[in-house]
Amino acid sequence: MKKWQVLAAALLGTALATPAMAFDVEWHGDLNNRFSYSDQADVSVRTVKDSAKYVSIGGASSFSSLADSGLTKKSENDSDFFGELKYRMTLQASDDEKRVKGVVGFEFGSSKFGGSGADFGGDDNVFELRWAYTDLQLPFDPASRLIVGLQPVTYNELLWSDNAAGARWARKSGPWAYSLGWFRNDVASNSSSGGDAKSDYDDAYAADLTYTCEGGSALNAFVVFMDAGKVDTDVKNVVTNAQDSEIWLGLSGTGKWGAVSATATGIYLAGELSADQGDYDRSAFLFHGQLDYTVGKNTFILGGMYASGDDDPNDNDLENFDVIDISTSMFGSVVIFDNYADDNSFSQAPYLFDQGYKLIYAGLTHKLNKSTKLWTRYLWHNTAEDTLLGDDEIGHEFVLGASYVIMKGLTADINVGYLAGGDAWDAMGSDGDSDDVFRTDARVRFKF
Repeated sequence: MKKWQVLAAALLGTALATPAMAFDVEWHGDLNNRFSYSDQADVSVRTVKDSAKYVSIGGASSFSSLADSGLTKKSENDSDFFGELKYRMTLQASDDEKRVKGVVGFEFGSSKFGGSGADFGGDDNVFELRWAYTDLQLPFDPASRLIVGLQPVTYNELLWSDNAAGARWARKSGPWAYSLGWFRNDVASNSSSGGDAKSDYDDAYAADLTYTCEGGSALNAFVVFMDAGKVDTDVKNVVTNAQDSEIWLGLSGTGKWGAVSATATGIYLAGELSADQGDYDRSAFLFHGQLDYTVGKNTFILGGMYASGDDDPNDNDLENFDVIDISTSMFGSVVIFDNYADDNSFSQAPYLFDQGYKLIYAGLTHKLNKSTKLWTRYLWHNTAEDTLLGDDEIGHEFVLGASYVIMKGLTADINVGYLAGGDAWDAMGSDGDSDDVFRTDARVRFKF
């Protein structure tokens, strides 16, 4: 008998003699196809993004030439229609007792039809690694779990609700749950193999504590400290050689009492930005609350949010609220916040530049039948301060939407938004005048 045959027989015998280990493997997908039309092409250009730092110092602003941008003024034949695909796939494997779980998630696309990765031929590389982490039960404490790798981070949906690489310990005991986490972001362009300079990295340290009542109401307290490296390029024309340290202290709660449910969040931001121009103290806050009342097939919604802005660029106080990475789709805005996607909205964060935000919204959702849902919403958009734009009213937005479940996992949605612009909206026009905006989004989405 040949040597390879002897070896194969030995390996087969060993495998048959080894007790079988059971593993569960799951494959999930979120295949999202979206179509959008607006009569104002530039409204789909992101004006403010959550990953940027917005400050005004000594009268200089990272968007001091805003009035010349013409972002909110239509030109002849100025309309925009596009199709977009965003496909997310997740592979998850765990042992039969759920003591260890490995997760890998990918995103293909986030591309416009005809753009990179979705052009004729479709052979460009458009790929994102979303998740790559191991979630394991600690052997000496079954109530504790350690999650290591690129993982979802959800400390609060208005502060940090995306992915980050790091390590997080979480424990649940009765009604109490708590966690500690450390996450890192490499911001140095030349540190492919690491570095010891403080400006090479953003380090975030986080902790939270949650108490859940028997009826399902919950209270969550959290703290996140971000020891940042160099500030985003969006403010390099304002400050130079800057180090930004921020700490967020927050409290949020959810509750349900019969037909009424509520959610509320309060966050205070402190910290310091040190630059060649001097040291600047951060002191800002955000409040958000929403009430839902359900009667029959109807749910009535009333909510509001306030994110503070900076009213004086000539002092040493930075009073505008800042976030880490969020999605503003929760508000239901089509024109300003783009509730069907998080990467094409006019404003991706709950502020405009360093001027903060004031928002009041109300809505109604009606379940027509088990497959069809209709909804409407009104939103009054304002900045918290008017130093940069000369006024605080962005405008009134009116939204209509519908959702239909075609079959299990497959849905079709459409919504329409119209923004009647205010004086602050006019200030973003090239000649102090802006136009109202119509926009509609539709999508076909398959989740499994």
